[in-house]
Amino acid sequence: MWFTKKKEARSKKYFSDEWVREWKGALEKSEHYKVKGKDWNASVLLRMEPPSTALKKAESIGFYLDLQYGECHDLRYAKKADKDLAEVILKADEATWLKLIEQKKDPAMMILKGSLKLEKGSLVMLTNQKEAAKALLQTAPSYGKEELDEEYISETVDKIPARKEHTSFNTTKRGLNFESFPMKLFQKAKQFGIWDPSAINFEKDREDWKKLSEEEKTIIIHLSSLFMAGEEAVTLDLLPLIQTISKEGRLEEEIFLTSFLWEEAKHTEFFSRFVNEVFVERPDFEHFHKPFYKKLFYRQLPEDLNRLYTDSSPMAQLKASGTYNMIVEGTLAETGYEAYHKMLKENDLLHGLQDGIIKLKQDESRHIAYGLYLINRLLDDNPDCKEPFEKHLEELLDDATNVIHEIFEPYDVVPFGLEKEWFLNYAIKQFQQRIDKLGIY
Repeated sequence: MWFTKKKEARSKKYFSDEWVREWKGALEKSEHYKVKGKDWNASVLLRMEPPSTALKKAESIGFYLDLQYGECHDLRYAKKADKDLAEVILKADEATWLKLIEQKKDPAMMILKGSLKLEKGSLVMLTNQKEAAKALLQTAPSYGKEELDEEYISETVDKIPARKEHTSFNTTKRGLNFESFPMKLFQKAKQFGIWDPSAINFEKDREDWKKLSEEEKTIIIHLSSLFMAGEEAVTLDLLPLIQTISKEGRLEEEIFLTSFLWEEAKHTEFFSRFVNEVFVERPDFEHFHKPFYKKLFYRQLPEDLNRLYTDSSPMAQLKASGTYNMIVEGTLAETGYEAYHKMLKENDLLHGLQDGIIKLKQDESRHIAYGLYLINRLLDDNPDCKEPFEKHLEELLDDATNVIHEIFEPYDVVPFGLEKEWFLNYAIKQFQQRIDKLGIY
């Protein structure tokens, strides 16, 4: 009872006149914000919907801040008229704002995950200024901040020993469960995944390629270079997950994963055939692999998957699937497919490449569905893993959005009318759809 009363008393202090004055003073004195916010020049409305008791009392909808190059020129209660005045509007409920303040969360990341809504303003600008936004909210007064575990650490590393002999077999003991989700995916793989990259006709693609401008060729080479390496990486790095599932005796899942690996191998073959048959000269593909792309595909993906050779704990499996299925496939690859669609389908170009992308996307939909199934199974059995898994996804999503920034950075005017803001929003939407299905955040 005493704890409840203490918590209620603490909550009443938030968003009061005293709290606003304290925040304004802290923001004006913060050298950290002056440095991080030196390039920020925008007025911001932090909207709370529904408004807290303190805001209702002040007849306010949130807080208005006039921020100019590291200086706070105004911080006050916001009125409805400020919605027209503010250049950026962020909206969340009271619980989310308290979480941001007390746990010193990254507001840009909360936007990407969908718990903080961007009602007005540029997502590209906010992701570029995420350190300024984070420093801004770090100055907000926090009362009785609750300490949370930052990382789940398993007391023992669950190493599943390699099988030396079989003691029984699923098919003779219990039979296959054809109604299980992995077996249903396997039936779809047999129905829709039987396509041959060598059978795709690139004759029209070769003719189309000759007609493209150098800028148009460059953006297609750029995107293809990311898919070429990405498909090879996921083909190389999937084996530890298959081995882990096999050692656990999950036969139905292993059966589906055989089609999973086969399809990734075909995707690798497809892109190699495309560039060999269409490009006149072989460009320097790795020139387009920038630091965040390399961080994710050269290091993070193999690290998280190969960890399973020595650590097959639920947390290790979650990290592996989160990196592979949620970020690489579910966020970046899906966004890349949409880029191909906008460039090719809308301009009636490169029909062979279009055909292959449609087939790749069908395959990947099954891969992502299995990843969500695996993550749900692991979280249901190991609820303690939820928060550290969320943290892992948060870090990866930050890298994924930076990959999109890297893609658009070389172009003053992006060919085919592609827009960074649109694709950044599309990638975040893909991520949010997956976490909604998982019921996390």
